[in-house]
Amino acid sequence: MNIQDWDLQDRDELWGLAGEYVLGVLTTEEAAEIERLMATNEELRAAVDYWEDRLLGMTAMIEPVAPSSELWSQIERRLPAPGVAPARAVPLRRPPLWETLNFWRFTTAIGAAASIILGATAFSRLVNQAPTYAVVLQSPNDKSPGWIVQGDRTGKLQLIPLAKPVVAPDRALQLWTKPLQAKKPTSLGLVPSDRSVQIPAARLPGLAAGQLFEITLEPASGSPLDRPTGKILFIGRIAAVQ
Repeated sequence: MNIQDWDLQDRDELWGLAGEYVLGVLTTEEAAEIERLMATNEELRAAVDYWEDRLLGMTAMIEPVAPSSELWSQIERRLPAPGVAPARAVPLRRPPLWETLNFWRFTTAIGAAASIILGATAFSRLVNQAPTYAVVLQSPNDKSPGWIVQGDRTGKLQLIPLAKPVVAPDRALQLWTKPLQAKKPTSLGLVPSDRSVQIPAARLPGLAAGQLFEITLEPASGSPLDRPTGKILFIGRIAAVQ
């Protein structure tokens, strides 16, 4: 799609373009146009901030790497000489995700996750519908991100793995949810560890901000009770996006 064909009045298209901008898959001209539009379009700016915050969490999956001496030399060559002011002052703003060193450290990991988020359209649009709710489920031990849970306007969930935990043949991953006022959790079924899965709204006891989601390690056929019996692997409370 050409820049002149963009319809930023279409909310789904706006959120899709924001996601493509953060992932760095737009052309230089398109990215520059997004940056220009963000100065006056508050929702576009909010969408960019949302995807930067969500995707930047994936850097926690990668071990820190010390910059090489060659890289430091390149940085020093680009810095102005002592006492020489930059040609012009540039307003400070958080750099796009693809300009950070951590982004390039996990290009492979984020590419896999992005392909799931963007869907089968191969980055043509980030999402068919901007999520109404979202949460990154984290390990209760080291806070490492494991899954993204997104809920759309219809109440349907999409569960996206950020890592591939090794599960023994006699064990399975089971997804649970518990609304704030509920007395017990509801099982949303077993989930695969290596691919995205959608859960219809009919299987949920509703969907609201603050609702708890967790993935536990259970027997291969699932928990024998109406509650989790195994170790909690990932947990988090969903939040409203808009």
